[in-house]
Order: sequence, then C-alpha cells, then structure tokens
Amino acid sequence: MKLHNLVYLAAAVLLASCSGEAKKVMVMASGKVAVNGNTVTLEPGTTHNEVTFDAGEKVTVSSPEGTKDFEVKEPGLYLLNLKKDTIAGSFQKTGTDNSQIRITEENLWERVDSLSQLMKGQNVSPEKRNYSIPPMSIAKISNNTSAEIIGPHRRLPGSLDPSKEHEVYKFYTNKEIADIISKVKQNLGGGADSGKAKLKAN
Repeated sequence: MKLHNLVYLAAAVLLASCSGEAKKVMVMASGKVAVNGNTVTLEPGTTHNEVTFDAGEKVTVSSPEGTKDFEVKEPGLYLLNLKKDTIAGSFQKTGTDNSQIRITEENLWERVDSLSQLMKGQNVSPEKRNYSIPPMSIAKISNNTSAEIIGPHRRLPGSLDPSKEHEVYKFYTNKEIADIISKVKQNLGGGADSGKAKLKAN
C-alpha cells in the first residue's frame, strides 16, 4: 500500500511539472544577489551576477533604495533586470548547420541597424522575440521555462547540438551593444551614414 501511494505521489509530481504552470525568474544584477523564497536581496556593486529560481505570483526586491514588487502572473520564463544599465536581447537561431551561409557587408550593416534599434528599444515586441528591459523592471521572455538565456559578457555555448533547434536568447547591456556597433563600423570602414548609403545603393 505504501509503495502504491509512493508511485501515485511520484506520478502527481510529474504531472504537475509537465502542466506548464511553472514560473521561473532569472535575475541579472550588478552586485550580490541572495534569494529567499520570492524575495531577492540586492547589495549593489559592479560585478555582474545571475541567479534563476522558481517564483510565485510576485517577486519582491529588497535593496538599500527600498523594496519593490514585480508581478509574475503567467507561467513562463522571466528576466528581471537589477543592473544599472538597460539590457536588451533577442532570440538566437541555433541548431542548424550554417557553415555554408556567407555573411556579406550588407548583412553586417543590417545587423548594426538592428542592434541600434534594439539599444533604443525600438521595434521590440514579444511577437518578434526581442526585448529591451530598463533597470528595475521585469519581462516575460518565453512560455518555455527550459529556454536558455545567455547574459552579458558571455558567448553562445559551443556545446549546442547543431542538428537540433534550441530556444536560446542572448542579452547584452546597452554599453556592450554600443561597443559592438562601434567595432563593426570601424572594421567596415565607415560611419552610420556610410552604412545606410551602402544599404540604399543595393
């Protein structure tokens, strides 16, 4: 009888885990972060830290500036920005063999334009799977709590199986995006106006 109850309990737990009701929150912060239940305690600093935890209906952030509540209404994966800079990012197409794809100069200028809009929070929406998250705010990233979020200062993992598709999102600070844009422009030998002229000419 005890074995039967144990099996029933295990089945119930498995059913609940597959019901799609889970809520996960990833915190990106500048400084030390401690999580206790649905409360996040922040000690501001300069070191980038990340932590992910299962959340309830809301998350409370406690910092030297006071406390603030963030609603987590729907199941899914959320990103909470406790950094001093806006973080922006988007879905990354991975898991397909891109070895034969040739990236042209025009492609690079188009990416510069996309990054510039992302940094400014323009043309972003959940439908497009791109996001611009100001400091002390939260955004739902995906219904899939198993999706992977790659934060600032990290590259996409090379261990991803290229024969399978993966739901991966890459996020940067606005400062990182500005640095990337600057380097691409330098490598291409032109400023923003030059790049736009090249795009229009093609």
